Amino acid sequence: MTRSAALKEFLQSISFREVTLSIDLLVSTYIGYFYLKNVFSASSEQLASPVWLSELLLQVIIYSIVLMVISYIVLAFISDDELEQPLDVREKQISLVGYKYTTYILQTGICIAIFQYQAHAQGFGPSIEYNIPFLPLHIMVCAFLLAEITNYATQLYKGRTGAIYG
Repeated sequence: MTRSAALKEFLQSISFREVTLSIDLLVSTYIGYFYLKNVFSASSEQLASPVWLSELLLQVIIYSIVLMVISYIVLAFISDDELEQPLDVREKQISLVGYKYTTYILQTGICIAIFQYQAHAQGFGPSIEYNIPFLPLHIMVCAFLLAEITNYATQLYKGRTGAIYG
């Protein structure tokens, strides 16, 4: 079997819901990559600047909105009104499982950020040792991006395997 035939067979085997989740996963992964790339390549002066951080967060928000709008416009053109159809019971259960893991990650990220903030206020922790300003904010943004990626990946995995509760 050639690659093109295998790709064609794979594309015919996936549902429209899986295509939308895959696009959302790719967009979220790209946004996470963009954010982390900018944070890791920033100079210490940029990391300490609230103006630079605000611009970065604004760029992340704008890219997220623009990429999601573009993806839904493209999906609206290629779908046969499947975007307007409500989720069935199985898809709702899979979505809830994805949100369950999202909640765990967000709660953990918020707790770590609060602990880091308190540690910084007391004069110990990584932000003092490595001189990372706004570390609690970076932790919360990374937790949010990781939660979104996990949500979409979990829904894709559970939808593909059919193991909703396992």
